[in-house]
Amino acid sequence: MKTHASPLSFPQPLWENLREHHFIYQEVIAQSHHLLGTDLCLLLMRSGSGMLLPLPAPHLPVSLIPRQIAEQTLFSLVGRHGDWIPSADWQRVTGMEVPGPVLVLPLLFRQWQPGYILFFLPAQAERPSKQRLEPLMSLSVSLLALHILRQELVRRTEDLSLLLRAATAIGSQLELDQTFQQILDSLTEVAGISNAAILLMGESGDHLVLRAHRGYSAKVYGLRIPLDRGVTGRTARTGIVQLVQDVNTDPDYIRGVPDAKSEMALPLKAEGRVIGVLDLETTISGFFDENRQTLIQSLADQISLALYNSMLYERTQELAITDSLTGLFNRRTMYQQMEREIQRSRRFLHPLSLMMIDIDGFKRYNDEHGHLAGDEGLVRLSALIKSNVRDVDLSYRFGGEEFIVLIPETTLEGAVRFAERLRQLIQEALSFTVSIGVAQYTPNETAEAWLARVDWALYQAKKEGKDRVRCWTSDLPTGMGTHSEPTG
Repeated sequence: MKTHASPLSFPQPLWENLREHHFIYQEVIAQSHHLLGTDLCLLLMRSGSGMLLPLPAPHLPVSLIPRQIAEQTLFSLVGRHGDWIPSADWQRVTGMEVPGPVLVLPLLFRQWQPGYILFFLPAQAERPSKQRLEPLMSLSVSLLALHILRQELVRRTEDLSLLLRAATAIGSQLELDQTFQQILDSLTEVAGISNAAILLMGESGDHLVLRAHRGYSAKVYGLRIPLDRGVTGRTARTGIVQLVQDVNTDPDYIRGVPDAKSEMALPLKAEGRVIGVLDLETTISGFFDENRQTLIQSLADQISLALYNSMLYERTQELAITDSLTGLFNRRTMYQQMEREIQRSRRFLHPLSLMMIDIDGFKRYNDEHGHLAGDEGLVRLSALIKSNVRDVDLSYRFGGEEFIVLIPETTLEGAVRFAERLRQLIQEALSFTVSIGVAQYTPNETAEAWLARVDWALYQAKKEGKDRVRCWTSDLPTGMGTHSEPTG
């Protein structure tokens, strides 16, 4: 949603630029001196708020410059086409003394009227004819229009340069976290944004997840926002930019920044669907003006593309290290991470245990229920494993119906207790049972030897009747077979 300034208003950024330039007056003063006998003139520019703001000529006495004047007041004196105001009337309206009458001319260019130009005439001046004033009016508005166009060209060139730098920086990253930070940096540089959040669509498609932010409490990371809540939810649901100039008037607003005044939320789209939302807040009234909206929306397209590419890259990386059916790490990743954990265990002398899980009678289960049901069983088992391991534990699909759990900083006894608890949970929650083998890492053995020992423990569990936990004790020589009863 984009707001538009009135076609009769003078753009605020250009107004600020005009304060430093007086060349507009050079030709106007020369002509007014020749035609009207005065070099005292003043531009009153429309601000969009109903007030006229002064832009004085060089050397204009301060006593002649009104701080501000309502356009309606001026209009009541001179009408639509401008007029001659006697000095007494001007003093009555503004409270300011003038040497003589004040000539007010509207600056008109087709349908655009940026303001008025005032000429302070000598006390004995005669009222000039409209025909005599026509060249002066045309000159004034032409010079003003030329200056505005020049300023607009400079601004657009600067904006394009900023956008090009930002787009290059944002697109230079593939790692998702690095892309997030580059986006936030670019928003600060291009649009002066200090409070920003990037939310991505959740897997279920009914909520957003806050993945990166700037200017908010660290506690908001990972925050979930349903699509039926908040300005961001509304943005994701409708796929339309939401601009809230006064957050206190929007019932959907969820307060994120103390004393926030405005919020702008933009949908991030790829391949015709919303993949996330860029949310911006500010404590500055009127911050999201037309120019800033245009900049942000231009940048949002680059952000969407960069995020989508990073998400594809992340997904590709995940596919390379995870099992496509269960989402657990795959066998190749297991060997890499086992070596890392073994080195860590050796260095810090921490215990390290391994668990191998195998579904009992899985071939028969597939024959009776079908392979789709078998796949569903594997997925449900994987989810149960993931939801019951610690954050430091690592879970893998070893192959077929076999799964591995690597359990750092855990002794054999602790791993057996955990395995027994997991076996009971699976027995209660799923329509099949599992057998589990457990072994603790022993110093200086290879990963292959360790896996062989845990595989032997699993074999013993199967051999003894399935649906049980068995472990290998480290005091037995390699190749021998025995087991201990579960300790939990």
